Amino acid sequence: MSKKASAKPAINLALKRELQDFQVKQLKRNFEDLYNSKDYGQLCEFFAQDIYAPRDFEERNRSFEQISSYFRNALGERFFQGLIRLLDLYEMSDSMDNQMVLALEKMGVKKGISQAQYDEAYYRCDNYDQRIEQLDLIVECFHFTHSLCQYRFIGMILKTARMTSHLFSSSKDSIVDMLDRGYNALRPVKAIEPFTNTIYDRELKRLNRIYDFYGQRVASS
Repeated sequence: MSKKASAKPAINLALKRELQDFQVKQLKRNFEDLYNSKDYGQLCEFFAQDIYAPRDFEERNRSFEQISSYFRNALGERFFQGLIRLLDLYEMSDSMDNQMVLALEKMGVKKGISQAQYDEAYYRCDNYDQRIEQLDLIVECFHFTHSLCQYRFIGMILKTARMTSHLFSSSKDSIVDMLDRGYNALRPVKAIEPFTNTIYDRELKRLNRIYDFYGQRVASS
């Protein structure tokens, strides 16, 4: 007799929203120089609000499915697959946020997340390899979207896609609205590598710092 699939644990959405707000504020502190730079300020805001802490993954997934055939025909298969990878990044980030919420709840945190609580929950999730994969995918997606935004016809494609998507939903969390914000943030950027290199290096150092600190505490206990 086959076993029934275990139900996914319910996610505390209020705590998840607080977690995402906490992460955005943390990102702004850690990358204050990029935020204040003329070249990358708008892009950093896009990264924080649309890439790092997506609000409604399910809405973006639905909106993409509704107009996926349009994107495939308008962009071609190579660019279309790049958009699929972007959704992979959203799904991964959303899943890891859920893991963080569950870890925080196990620690007894209901609201008012502190830095120490955040770091401990981050370590307790025990997903170091997945965090590295997320960083790699962030860099990949930024390079993809930057190259895509250099084509002038993309603006017209997005304009048509927005009109089409708004027939199905008025939400600002749709994949098309996100791509439009990304287009406006990335189009003026001449060189994306200094931005992605800084993001990758600092996030990797933060990841290693947390794992080293709590790993030593566990080893000495």
